[in-house]
Amino acid sequence: MARALLPRLLLCALLCGSSVLGCGKAGGGAGKAGLESTGVDACDGYLAAMVACAGKLPAEARESQDAAISIARDALAARAEADDDALEGDARAEARGALEAACKQMRDAVLDRAPCGG
Repeated sequence: MARALLPRLLLCALLCGSSVLGCGKAGGGAGKAGLESTGVDACDGYLAAMVACAGKLPAEARESQDAAISIARDALAARAEADDDALEGDARAEARGALEAACKQMRDAVLDRAPCGG
């Protein structure tokens, strides 16, 4: 079940994050923006990278980015929780590993963009 839902989760997170990948040059404070942990360190790192990049956007664009980041956080946390609730043993560890790997890839994609960190 976790493997079947992972592509959908990745698509959702990538769509939410893709809009910040080309973030602009206007200044602004970056930070965690009060986001709660997803329960997965790599996913928290991805969201922190998105928040930092969104902080470089003009103020009028930040509200929609904050909403997208919040949606991504909720989706990642829900995926982690669903895996923890539905899976046991090796299946749970495999699902968590896949989620961590996906979040690391997404974080790297954000950080590789010149305006965001690359």
